[in-house]
Amino acid sequence: MPTQIITEQIIIAGIIVLTGAIGSWLKVINEDVRFSISRLVFNITLPLLILTTVSRMEMNQEVLVNGGWAAFFSALSFLIMYTVGKISARLFSLPRRSAVIHELHTMFGNIVFLGFPLIAALYPNEEALLYATIYYMVSSFMQWTYAVFLLKGQNKVSWRERFQNLLNPNTVAFVLGVSMFLLQLKMPEIMHTPLSIIGKATSPLALLYIGSTLARTSVKGALKRGDIYLLSLNKLILIPITLLLIINLAIAYLGIELGQMAKTIIVLESAMPCMSMIVIMAKAYGAADDRAAENVFLTTILSLLTLPLVYLLATL
Repeated sequence: MPTQIITEQIIIAGIIVLTGAIGSWLKVINEDVRFSISRLVFNITLPLLILTTVSRMEMNQEVLVNGGWAAFFSALSFLIMYTVGKISARLFSLPRRSAVIHELHTMFGNIVFLGFPLIAALYPNEEALLYATIYYMVSSFMQWTYAVFLLKGQNKVSWRERFQNLLNPNTVAFVLGVSMFLLQLKMPEIMHTPLSIIGKATSPLALLYIGSTLARTSVKGALKRGDIYLLSLNKLILIPITLLLIINLAIAYLGIELGQMAKTIIVLESAMPCMSMIVIMAKAYGAADDRAAENVFLTTILSLLTLPLVYLLATL
């Protein structure tokens, strides 16, 4: 039954992604519209989804313990991805502009535009989004510190610039939501309802954005590269399975108290295809944005097959 649910959600997501692609081919979703959708999701709908969901949770010891371990294993997943990215980039002796993209795309997945919609569909309750958001917070911290540092080069990124990037609407919404959760402050229903409705628009808008992005990417360029296949194998299968094995060993032999849902969400988030935001960052900082777009394209297509597999393994 769980496998059927994720398969259905993948199909639903695929149909929405295809709709976005068709919209791009028909020039309905042009570059301006695509940019507006990304800003709308990042600055309005996703922050409201995080705020209205996290703030409504009921406090209990299990949620607090799971949240703490979710943060720990999220950080561990980035350490694994950092190591794998460094090694695999050197195996292909990639030039710096391409090696940077290979490393960053091994580390960063599309947790905003694909991860959140998928988690929300699989686990339609407040607690699930908390664990997904914790993973997002760790990812966001690494993205606006290490990723910017790597793209710009040493001694070219001030701490003030990094801190300003970290203070985005999503991190603010998370901090505010967690504060309300810890203090058990409930938003008035007349306010919560409209904000929640806006937040639920995140999933379809994010998937439309992915579809319009994929429609603009060269398929031939992606299929000719050897390194992209190793990147896909690492990102979509080897890293999440390695993380899953480590978590299972920690639960079995160290007595770690991590719930099944929290474990599955952390593993699924680590199995997301390459982050589309890296394409934008690569273009801004002079890295190989064309290769970044190809990475997003191929890993997103392959993830339609690998995510059900990872989910099945995580729930066994």
